[in-house]
Amino acid sequence: MKKLSSKENDFLNGEINYWLENDLITEEQSEKILSLYEIKTRNLRVILFIAGGILLGLGAVSFVAAHWHELPKILRVCIISAAWLASLGAYCYCGMSETRAGRAFLLLSSVIFGAGIFLITRMYNIKLSWTTITGWWIVEVLIASFLARDTWEIYFAQALSFAYLNAINAINLFALEFSNLSKVSVLEFFSPLNAFVLIFALWAAWHVVSKGEDRIIFDVNMLLTLLLTASRMSLCFGGTWALIILVILGAVLSFISRWHDSQTFGLLMLGLFGLLLTWPEFWNGEIFSADVFGFAGKSFWPVVTAFCVAVLMLFNIYRGHIGIGIIFCFLLVSRYFFDHLFGYMPKAWGFTITGIILMVSGLFFGRLKKFFNRV
Repeated sequence: MKKLSSKENDFLNGEINYWLENDLITEEQSEKILSLYEIKTRNLRVILFIAGGILLGLGAVSFVAAHWHELPKILRVCIISAAWLASLGAYCYCGMSETRAGRAFLLLSSVIFGAGIFLITRMYNIKLSWTTITGWWIVEVLIASFLARDTWEIYFAQALSFAYLNAINAINLFALEFSNLSKVSVLEFFSPLNAFVLIFALWAAWHVVSKGEDRIIFDVNMLLTLLLTASRMSLCFGGTWALIILVILGAVLSFISRWHDSQTFGLLMLGLFGLLLTWPEFWNGEIFSADVFGFAGKSFWPVVTAFCVAVLMLFNIYRGHIGIGIIFCFLLVSRYFFDHLFGYMPKAWGFTITGIILMVSGLFFGRLKKFFNRV
């Protein structure tokens, strides 16, 4: 018999009443359906037992923390190991990954494992950098996620991976120095190699553990992959070429019909990086300089980029990606409106026209969505 929460039970009763009113089921069938479920009840004794256990655990942790430095090193190691094994035992006792409590205890064991590594290395003066320790911590979390088939562990591994990749400068959010001069060899694109191995492991975990169905894992993996790729390309090819390559890559991803999520991510890449390239300041360097193209080196390429992005967004609106397409088309229009026309008119007229555009866009959006739905 499956247990339902009070909200789920109310929803089920409402649906059954609706089916009865429309003669879809009989009274006997409704009773049989309701007999398959029962409402979850919170036993007061269980609540008191859990609360007492939490307070007891906090008391023990406080006592140990207050006398931590007074304890022998071997005893500290035993305490850490016992806490880790106890959390794993609680995970098995609670039904493993089939219950939230079990998943929480598994996540707790991973937290204790990482904290234990930091404490033990400090106690015995083992010279390991915190990035190295974090790397081994990620390995443990990923192994746990593969063995337990638990997505919470992957979420935790992704959070650790973001901090780790930033610490080793594999992801550098300030690396896009917009020049076309290459700073490092192209062969160094895959350096550090462990960053790309980590990204591959996260994608493998998404495919094996969630069977390619968890959208949160997919989105975060795509974001980490994009940040890593952009950072490495900006160092190897320069910021301008990195943006151009990312725009092209986003356009390619937007046309891959096999993966709907990759289409959305591709459109975001195309719109965001394409919007950046509409500013002349992002077209610096020798190749696109005024010495080579004259005045076109400063104004022609941003206009070409804006035209291409607008055409691709309009085509994707036609294909059904209405929301993202309209948003970036509106941002393109707004970018040129505020950058050129807005500065040459009184502010009152500027704000008035902007408000009218927004109101008309709101009305037009609903009709446009209905039109493309019919098409």
